[in-house]
Amino acid sequence: MSDWEIIQQIIQGNSDLFREIVSRYKKSVYSLCYRMTNNHEEAEDLSQEVFIKTYNYLRKYDPAYKFSTWILKIATNTSIDYLRKKKVETLPLEEEIESKQESASAESVYFHHHNKDLIQEAINELPTDYKTLIVLYHQYGLSYKEIADSVNLPMSKVKNRLHRGRSLLKEKLISIKEEGAQWTAKQVQL
Repeated sequence: MSDWEIIQQIIQGNSDLFREIVSRYKKSVYSLCYRMTNNHEEAEDLSQEVFIKTYNYLRKYDPAYKFSTWILKIATNTSIDYLRKKKVETLPLEEEIESKQESASAESVYFHHHNKDLIQEAINELPTDYKTLIVLYHQYGLSYKEIADSVNLPMSKVKNRLHRGRSLLKEKLISIKEEGAQWTAKQVQL
């Protein structure tokens, strides 16, 4: 059954089918909440809140939009509201190491982890508005239109914020890299 068919049956009273919606989207919702909070317990709590909101607002879902975009919009907004209340500005972009070569050296694995950590550090320092868009675009692969729909922003603002977020990220990475090079140079002199 399609998401729309399940939603129609839930609205008509078959609330047991909501388990299928949860089953289909629990990983995506949890993953987004975790990336926004960097905390497993908070992500679990937020995920539950997202599904409660989703259930309560099913009648407002517009099938003109993809259901996945709609539920990720709820997850994004719920996470942003939580972060604003908590005033936390963290957002991990965990990436699995996928080595195309089975014989990846320990050195290349180290540098991959090190670079990932540097990128994570830089992203954690970005304002929430930029972090959110960067995660939705680069981690979830949403299009500009899907992002605009999910965060209720005009397309031009999404493009501008993504551009500005990437620029800020680049500046932070350059700064981190320069600090690391200075630290290494001092270490070599000792």
